[in-house]
Amino acid sequence: MTTQSHAILNIAILSKRYKPYLHSYACLGAVIPDIPIFIFFAVQTFILRTPQREMWGSRYFMAAWQNFFDIFNSVPLILILLGIGYFLMHSERMTVFAWSMLIHCAFDFLTHNDDGHRHFYPISGFIFESPVSYWDRDHYAEIVAPIERLVIIAASIYLFPRLKTRLGRVVLVIINVLFLASFFLRRFF
Repeated sequence: MTTQSHAILNIAILSKRYKPYLHSYACLGAVIPDIPIFIFFAVQTFILRTPQREMWGSRYFMAAWQNFFDIFNSVPLILILLGIGYFLMHSERMTVFAWSMLIHCAFDFLTHNDDGHRHFYPISGFIFESPVSYWDRDHYAEIVAPIERLVIIAASIYLFPRLKTRLGRVVLVIINVLFLASFFLRRFF
């Protein structure tokens, strides 16, 4: 799933009508697992000037980068964070943050084929290769991507009245408009 999909879906799943302050923790937990990939992209593009084909074809799969990605997508490490938040700190904010990271990992587990993470790092190097991908047409992206869009639109409709600020609602609408526009531009052009 795309990062914005993770954010919208996780906020919708974890939102509580009378606790809108939790939305930001759900959003952060949804986005944090993808931050290393944004850092990778920035370093490779703007500092090292790596061509896109080389960046995604070989450098993405280098051991150092994979370790960096997998730390933020490690279910055992996130479970430790969840345990600390829930049992030791009794922090609803940290608990929502950790749950959001786990939900992100679950959806990535199901929608990454040959670019998946070691979700059980550092305990195991196992990488699940899902038969479907949210972006790879060789692995049913033409089916998965529209389903992702529909789920995000439904989650957005559910979430819209729960957002208490005008800014939150405007951002939600903008994300959906851009998301749908990119989908149609890729599909028809």
